[in-house]
Amino acid sequence: MEEKIILEDENGVAREFDLEVSFPLGEKTYVLLTEGEESDDVFAFFIDEDEEGEILVPVEDEAEFALIEAEYDRIMDEEYDDLEEDEDEGEVE
Repeated sequence: MEEKIILEDENGVAREFDLEVSFPLGEKTYVLLTEGEESDDVFAFFIDEDEEGEILVPVEDEAEFALIEAEYDRIMDEEYDDLEEDEDEGEVE
């Protein structure tokens, strides 16, 4: 089951997102969110803390976003390779 996250936009309107993946990279933990299967948009955030606890801060730096994208691609490639290995182990010759 996909995890749902509700965030308020700059106008105070609540929007529901699907958590696609979260992962550590360097000193931060990043979170990638989508607005469901009908949307191709991916929103990148990092987890920070304030006096109330954890908050999601949007990634606005293009260079930082490029690093996140590269790490996401690496993670997906690794998962795909693991799936292929699992399938190969199940084959009978």
